[in-house]
Amino acid sequence: MELLALYYKIYTDRVQPTDYVKWAYHALYLDDLNVKKLASMSMKEQLNIFEIEQMFEDAMNSLQREIPSKEQCIDFHLQQLHVRLLTPTEHAMTIVKEIYDCAIQHELLEEQIKWQGISDVMDDFQYGDNDHGYTLDKIHQMIVTHARKLWHTKASKIDFKEFIGQKIIAIDTEIHFIIQFKKGSLVIECPWRIRDTDGILLGETDILSNQQEWRTVNELLVGRTIEDVQLLEQCPILIVQCGNIFLDVFHASSYFDGWTLTDEEDFYVFSMHGGSIA
Repeated sequence: MELLALYYKIYTDRVQPTDYVKWAYHALYLDDLNVKKLASMSMKEQLNIFEIEQMFEDAMNSLQREIPSKEQCIDFHLQQLHVRLLTPTEHAMTIVKEIYDCAIQHELLEEQIKWQGISDVMDDFQYGDNDHGYTLDKIHQMIVTHARKLWHTKASKIDFKEFIGQKIIAIDTEIHFIIQFKKGSLVIECPWRIRDTDGILLGETDILSNQQEWRTVNELLVGRTIEDVQLLEQCPILIVQCGNIFLDVFHASSYFDGWTLTDEEDFYVFSMHGGSIA
């Protein structure tokens, strides 16, 4: 059991002693004595919740792990439910209902709105007149299609306000592709492309075949003002918009980091190996 999943149960008062043991068993790779003690507790016997909670607290202290916030745990729970809808499942309607109810319970209006249409269709099919003649197969197909669209277009909650309005002042290509701002920079160590509203203007592979194209990169970017920055979490793709010019940065490695964005003060975000954002 993942730590975020465990804490979601703790925050929602649904945790059982066996959940702590399952987490410890999952965390045995950390090679910690307190984790091993907790993992060794038999789930077949009646476990004392107070004893198990103390053992878990000892393990967390030993690992020096921070307690995740309730918001982080809710996001993780919703993500795990969403993942199950990316492929057809006979439990699709039950999963959607759990997502929708979770959004309402925790007052996540944006998440509720995302699933409102599908929820209404399900209610019409199950409890209404079903004027549109929905079938179970049709609803399952609608759910998968909707879930996939939301998954691939999910925008990060990171606020990039530090970069909005900044100008690109220079391009450095000596080691990595570095875009310098007045305050900060974007260091790119992964595939990228520059496009406008009509299509792709230039990409990493073009540069590899013709190094003189770096001059074009300068002409396209230097002096332009950043108007928007978007991060699509699940892909992941970073999109920097300067007027009608868009810079797309793709993380394409499970072993190496991809890009780093910083204002050289408090803001520091980078794409880690595997595409996770930190």
